[in-house]
Amino acid sequence: MESRMKFSSIDKVEVLEPELKGNIVSGSYRVDGDEVNLSFRYDFPVPLREEDVRMMFLVPLVNYSLFIDEINADFPITAADRDYLEKMMVINSREVYVNKILRRKEFYREEFIPKNPNNNEASFSPRLTFKISENRRAKFKGNGSIALLSSGGKDSLLSYGLMKEVGADVYPIYVNESGGHWRTASTAYEYMKRNTGNTLKVWTTIDRFYKKMNSKVKALNDNALTMWSDTYPIQLFIFPVYIFSIVPYIVKFGMSTVMKGDEFDDPREFTLERDIKHYNGIYDQTQLFDVEMKKYFKEIGYDLDFYSPLRSITGLVEERILFNRYPDLARLQRSCHSCHIEGGEIYPCGKCSKCNGVLLFLLANSLDPTVINYKKEDVEDFVRTFRDRVYNLDKEEREHSMFLLSHGEWGRQNIHVEMIHQCEEFCDSKLIDEKWRDKLMEIFINYTKGKTHLENGKWI
Repeated sequence: MESRMKFSSIDKVEVLEPELKGNIVSGSYRVDGDEVNLSFRYDFPVPLREEDVRMMFLVPLVNYSLFIDEINADFPITAADRDYLEKMMVINSREVYVNKILRRKEFYREEFIPKNPNNNEASFSPRLTFKISENRRAKFKGNGSIALLSSGGKDSLLSYGLMKEVGADVYPIYVNESGGHWRTASTAYEYMKRNTGNTLKVWTTIDRFYKKMNSKVKALNDNALTMWSDTYPIQLFIFPVYIFSIVPYIVKFGMSTVMKGDEFDDPREFTLERDIKHYNGIYDQTQLFDVEMKKYFKEIGYDLDFYSPLRSITGLVEERILFNRYPDLARLQRSCHSCHIEGGEIYPCGKCSKCNGVLLFLLANSLDPTVINYKKEDVEDFVRTFRDRVYNLDKEEREHSMFLLSHGEWGRQNIHVEMIHQCEEFCDSKLIDEKWRDKLMEIFINYTKGKTHLENGKWI
């Protein structure tokens, strides 16, 4: 059909059976006849269940759901695996269609930008021509410990501090992409490795996989493949790749909960675009995604919980708690798209959209950005230009932070930004394990201005 031809870039992807050698699992794809490779390396040999390894190599393809006609494999998967992939591919196609093509046209050739956007065109899934087999996974139930997907960002650092304080057994797990992205996480990883016995790492070539796959997408222009940008041209299904890659650690150490440390995102921002349902490109950071992950793993026999301890508080409040309650962890933060090395130290660029958000939150809280290696001149320049900078923040969170920073001269006061949010669909504190829930809320109340809930489109 004509609408499908618009995005069709890859006729067929064939996924070959992954191979295990020691602590490395590697796999290959035939993409219209060309070979694309992907590897994961663990700190030591880990239990690798056949079905789980296969999913590790299928999930990355969800990122390209809008552009692939057919996906096949030389191995069978379970019906639950297929249903999960198909559902995620439809959701991801909508996310890419709206948030990468309609809203960020600079990556795409003009002829591929829809003239009459519609939900039918956006809601695409490739043909999944897999053989289906019975689920042979042994049932799994953990020992209560937590797998915390970790980085150099405030979310994972604060999640670690909070969960350790309330008494949880936490495993910080870092996914080390083979390229420069590791710089943002290396400071925190080295500290955790020295100071905790539970720190783990997965090294992967997933960034190389993305680069090769992007080169196959005809809709992308030359700039998308060569220019620097603080966002990916296509990839919006990134965290699931990390989650499936750490399943061997989860099984080996008996972890019961998976955390990503996602913060509050205002559900009022999730508006339809041309009647297309989407989540501003952050579906894999929403509570809805956590619920789907828990449902999928339950279907395959894994008793795993998925939630974030931070979903009820904003980034502004996160930085307040992190710097005031856990200063040693705060010093590790490197939230930047372009970290660089000077004199053996990792420094943020001070200019990208990620840095803009961090600087805004810190200065709005009267905190010192130089503690996390922002240079004095970058801070001074930000104070002069904060009104004109680009932020990837909810509108009211941005406005309120500017209001605090400028002492009321700029922005707008939105007091709910400093409150604890409750919304059953998007930030339900009841999803937090009851062992930790009340203890976490007791901590939050000391750094916020009370609680709020959504009623008739307003936080009250």
